Amino acid sequence: MSAVVLSDEENDSNSDSSVEEIGEAIERLHRKGASFHLTRLLTHIAPGDIAQVLNGFHEQDASAIYALVTPPDRACLVFKALNDDHKRYILSSGTVEHALGTLGALSPEMRISCINALNAMRAKRILRKMSREDPEGTFDLLNYLPGSAGRLMSPHVFHQLDSTTAAATIQALQDLSEHKMVFYVYVVDGQKRLIGTLSMRQLIMAAPEKTLREIMNPKVIKATTRTPQLEVARQATTYRLLAVPVVDDKGILVGRITIDDLIQVINEENSNTMLKMAGSSASKGSLLTQSPFFIFGARVPWLITAFLGYLAISMILGEFEETLSAVVQLAFFFPIVIGMSGNSGTQTSTIVIRGMALGQIRNNHFFKLLWKELGANIVQGVVYGSLLAVAAYVIFQNLKLSLTVGPAMMCNMIASSVIAMSLPFFFKKMGADPAIAAGPLALTIIDLVGSTNYLLIAHFVFNLSNPA
Repeated sequence: MSAVVLSDEENDSNSDSSVEEIGEAIERLHRKGASFHLTRLLTHIAPGDIAQVLNGFHEQDASAIYALVTPPDRACLVFKALNDDHKRYILSSGTVEHALGTLGALSPEMRISCINALNAMRAKRILRKMSREDPEGTFDLLNYLPGSAGRLMSPHVFHQLDSTTAAATIQALQDLSEHKMVFYVYVVDGQKRLIGTLSMRQLIMAAPEKTLREIMNPKVIKATTRTPQLEVARQATTYRLLAVPVVDDKGILVGRITIDDLIQVINEENSNTMLKMAGSSASKGSLLTQSPFFIFGARVPWLITAFLGYLAISMILGEFEETLSAVVQLAFFFPIVIGMSGNSGTQTSTIVIRGMALGQIRNNHFFKLLWKELGANIVQGVVYGSLLAVAAYVIFQNLKLSLTVGPAMMCNMIASSVIAMSLPFFFKKMGADPAIAAGPLALTIIDLVGSTNYLLIAHFVFNLSNPA
């Protein structure tokens, strides 16, 4: 590609350059060791674009390039957007003082998240160096369970006493210096217990002399410090909140979680779910930076499951060798009968797992969903089974073959929907992740049942003897 022009007039957003082109330019300059030109180039690239490019580099290269990002406030924005593996490497590879400088620019909740990602020895050294005064509340957040709302919340939350007037609250907002984003005013009593909330619009539209108790909404959507982060994210999406207040066991307001932090939680959960549905590892990190042996190790359990399942299918085919030998045309339709049932099952499991992840489908919905899926797949089975039966007769002029492949297609599509819908509920009931059910395990079971069903119907229709 053409050289990147490093002019002072370049727009910081790099609207004319794609992320791919930026990545190529950064990689070329880094490979040549042109640190001066690379530093200048980085000053003209948006922090989000830099992070997106670095996430595709190996941790060591990404760390070296990140060190060239200036000034510190831009470097902080880049660091926030890096994936966890790169953050961990940057904080582990340099000196403790350099790590402290990086952590100092972050919010307390993000600081804790980064410290948790480090090995125990490195984390201990960093924590020992951090001030025990800790005005930001970093050490307080460490007392909460990993994955809980307490670990994700920011202790900086704007709140006012219920006796405060609207005019005084507006003045307090105008006097703020450390709070960059205030979405709601949280109303507390004399013991700092959360008793209500109101939006900026409600505050501005209220009469100046009105107290917050008079204009607040007493029905507060809130989380406790022990609430799982994913549950908080579901609350925010369900009620369309920009922030969720967090209280302790006594109802005292201790922090808030903003929507940008919750979006990251949702994205991570979606990524983990998709990886599990693909039968892969749910570990964090870019595929581009993982070694082939790591990828192999992550996929081995799933591939072994599929291997054993299809080995069983091969043994079943062997038992029906005489049937297949006598009617060779059965093999012609085997892929489409099995493939269509697998596709139908994949659609069903994806819908169910997605609904469970969003909290739209619960355990008591099993039978209601079962009848709906059965109805839909009976219709599909009849349509595709009829089409396949007609196609079989047109191609081979064999009525018995048509009477085999048509009913087999219909039965397999119905069976696949029952299996694909039931497995997520089963795994959830057993305390396992329902997403596992959508991977190779479900497809293997569907293919196993479908193959057996197809050959049994063929054996019955053609009335062939099956060897013991």
